[in-house]
Amino acid sequence: MTERKDIPLAYRWRLEDIYESNEDWENALRAAEKLAADFGRFEGTLGDEEALLEALRHFASMQEIAATVFAYARMRRDEDNRVAANQALTARAQALITKVETAASFLTPELLSLPAEYIASVSEKPVFAEFAVMLREVERQRPHTLSKAEERIVAMAGEMAAAPDTIYTMLADADMKFPVIKDEKGEDVRITHANYIPLMMNRDRGVRAAAFEGLYTTYQSFASTIPALYDASVRADIFSARTAKHKSALEAALFPDQVSVSVYDNLVASVRRHIPALARFVKRNGERIGVSDMRMIDLYVPAVEGFDIRLPFDEAYELVVEALSALGEDYQAILRKAREERWIDVYENEGKSAGAYSWGTYGTHPYVLLNYKENLDSVLTIAHEMGHSLHTYLSNKHQPYLDAEYSLFVAEVASTTNEILVLRALMERYAGDKQAQAFLTWHLLDGFRGTVFRQTMFAEFEREAHAMAERGEALTAESLNAVYGNLNAAYYPQVRQDALIAYEWMRIPHFYNAFYVYKYATGFSAAMALAEGIRTEGAAAVERYKKFLSLGSSVPPLEALRVAGVDTEKPEAVDRALDAFDALVEKYEELTK
Repeated sequence: MTERKDIPLAYRWRLEDIYESNEDWENALRAAEKLAADFGRFEGTLGDEEALLEALRHFASMQEIAATVFAYARMRRDEDNRVAANQALTARAQALITKVETAASFLTPELLSLPAEYIASVSEKPVFAEFAVMLREVERQRPHTLSKAEERIVAMAGEMAAAPDTIYTMLADADMKFPVIKDEKGEDVRITHANYIPLMMNRDRGVRAAAFEGLYTTYQSFASTIPALYDASVRADIFSARTAKHKSALEAALFPDQVSVSVYDNLVASVRRHIPALARFVKRNGERIGVSDMRMIDLYVPAVEGFDIRLPFDEAYELVVEALSALGEDYQAILRKAREERWIDVYENEGKSAGAYSWGTYGTHPYVLLNYKENLDSVLTIAHEMGHSLHTYLSNKHQPYLDAEYSLFVAEVASTTNEILVLRALMERYAGDKQAQAFLTWHLLDGFRGTVFRQTMFAEFEREAHAMAERGEALTAESLNAVYGNLNAAYYPQVRQDALIAYEWMRIPHFYNAFYVYKYATGFSAAMALAEGIRTEGAAAVERYKKFLSLGSSVPPLEALRVAGVDTEKPEAVDRALDAFDALVEKYEELTK
């Protein structure tokens, strides 16, 4: 493994754009600590407009400095997690975040103790313009906010509510051990969470069957513990929803994004209508891998081989830039600026954090962490993370600090739009290469299967599990397995249903963050619609899309998507994306005859 010092500077991000030295970081940390220590003087004064304005400016400055201090420290640590000094920076930055949150804890309760008319009045005044969205959001919380004493009790219960997730993580990632099986060479390999999907992609069906059975019989052996943990998590969701005066746990989860239950229900209904096309895709994959009786163990095997893109990073990056030409020269210029100004940490090194992300600070620019390899997945990762970064860059450029961070509901839209545009551009580039066309089409379809269909099936499971608990029904291995098994059979009617698949819900950690997974499906669907609009409509669609990228949280997420041209409150938005899926299945069948 390469040491970080041996990687050329051109491929290492320049965090000095945030702080030139650790001394500058220390000064910023001390400044934020001073602001936090001083913030208490505003308690009890917010009913006075001048004091409120000064408090909000103080609050925004304190938050921004603390967030910047933390981002710098954490990204330094991610460069090489072995460096004790960077571990210490991160620990101190986390302590600062706690100080800031504690100092500001009186802000929302005190605002809500004031008359609604006062909040509405100051929100309309030009001098409060950069705080108007925040104040309106505080006021929106009023019907779901308890007294100060009651809110304190609810907050104290938060640690208990988080316990099921913590215990599940310790069980699944630390204590649970999976069996050793034989790989295709007859060598021993222990099943882990990390290698399970690679094992399920193995061409040897015996290896896949052994991995499947080994994983799920292990989960089956915890058929009393894991349902009890999930039941506790669901009960905590219901407690939180009812104390906040929401009708259901689902409604409570959707409230922060101002999303109605109809959006959730429409997604499920739309995806259900397109299951026949999914069945055709799965059936053709079975034919391609030589399996006549498709089982759940066969879903992950790549059905098309013989094509990949192997380019050095500089060439891969330029390929992405060119593939995104539909978004305009100004968009491409920012991408090239990111490369030239070293926003990107490219290669793996000893101690570096795994995976990829886009992060950064409001006062500078986004940063991207990669672990680049010469393959198509890494090319698409560049597109994905730069999609996040351009979304952040444009939101930061056009919005004040408190309005710049966009909702998780739209967080994956820009990144996925970039991926789809790059895949579509590659399809055009390799138009005469049937093998390339087949592979790229399969890749896009499999993204649909894993993101839209699978995550929507998960969303159905969460909805039914919470509804069962709200009706007073018991959540046991038997009842939850029945729900999941029936859903899996509905989504994969042409696949032989292995009995052990009913235990699959037990290995999905997202279920302990209730009603989150549907956002993957809505985000992918919105991205598909936006990408197709950009390709077919051109300049007008691009202009709307860039406006969307610039909105941050200045408007609710559904309204932001409507600006881009996608109305996710109506089933047509998801249906258009799934119609594209249907057309791609037909193309795939033709390409793989």
